[in-house]
Amino acid sequence: MSPVDNQDRSIRERAADWLARQQGGAMSAAESDLLEQWLQADPRHRQAFVQCQHLSQMTDFLRDDPDLNAGLPEIRKSAEQRFRVRGRLRWLGAVAATLLVAMAVVLGRDYYAIEYYQTGIGDQRVVHLEDGSTLMLNTDSRVGVRYRRDQRALFLERGEAFFMVAKNPSRPFVVNVQGSQVRALGTAFNVALRAEKVRVAVTQGVVAVESEDMQGRSRQLAKMLPGQGVRYAANRPQDNSGVIPINLEKVTAWQTHRIYFDNERLEDAIAEYNRYTTRKMVLVGDALADQRISGVFNIGDADGLAFALEQSFGARINKNDRRILVLAPRSSPKSQLPE
Repeated sequence: MSPVDNQDRSIRERAADWLARQQGGAMSAAESDLLEQWLQADPRHRQAFVQCQHLSQMTDFLRDDPDLNAGLPEIRKSAEQRFRVRGRLRWLGAVAATLLVAMAVVLGRDYYAIEYYQTGIGDQRVVHLEDGSTLMLNTDSRVGVRYRRDQRALFLERGEAFFMVAKNPSRPFVVNVQGSQVRALGTAFNVALRAEKVRVAVTQGVVAVESEDMQGRSRQLAKMLPGQGVRYAANRPQDNSGVIPINLEKVTAWQTHRIYFDNERLEDAIAEYNRYTTRKMVLVGDALADQRISGVFNIGDADGLAFALEQSFGARINKNDRRILVLAPRSSPKSQLPE
């Protein structure tokens, strides 16, 4: 092994070590400062640390993977031997990053064979997958794709995506979202992950959402038909809405570069608009926050939305190339934007 390879391996091991400490919740303020110094000392340090964070997420997604589990005994043995030499065995079994440390050193990131697709703020992207399925990503989104013999596994890490699934009963299509799974065979559905909340909407076919209960048993949360959906907290899927009717025109508006507001609070509507642009719209004060807005607007047409706010609420608009300020009117605002 070359000196460069040894150095890269050392950085990767150190990054995994730091993440293990951080996830264990036992880091002191002094150790946190040392971590930050280490991250800033070399760009490779931060890159390795971020890669380890991604690996940590994948250990949850892939914990039932038969190929991975077949190699775990040897992986754990190697990890334990290395940590005993360093006197850090006390962390083994105490934090979820134990498996991460082993995989980062023994298998490396390439083991997962996950291909990532992502978009920046304001961007959208259509991806044709190898099985004939189609993936469409909304603004600021990231999806991983990993195909196995028995399953097509996808991982929504952030944002929103629409899935049009090619039928293949022998290889279920499963979208993993922070511990829950959205399952389909041949169908079309939308999944959004925002502020630790998950929203699933079905446009075609049948989709089921599952998660594990406190005993680690898989439990079905909802089974939905077209025009139905479910909403739940990402970290507590059991806290869900149950199957509810969905306005599909609103849910899928982003696919035609539009934003659909249906009696939304103005503050919430502006927050939704801001997801699509770096030129942020800022609502100044609380006077207009609870006003209700309905209508369909083109994504990226900030001037059009600002004009509508002027006309409907009497809002005062102050704008430049970087932001748009929305101020309360000098007199009382109109009641609502006409549909």
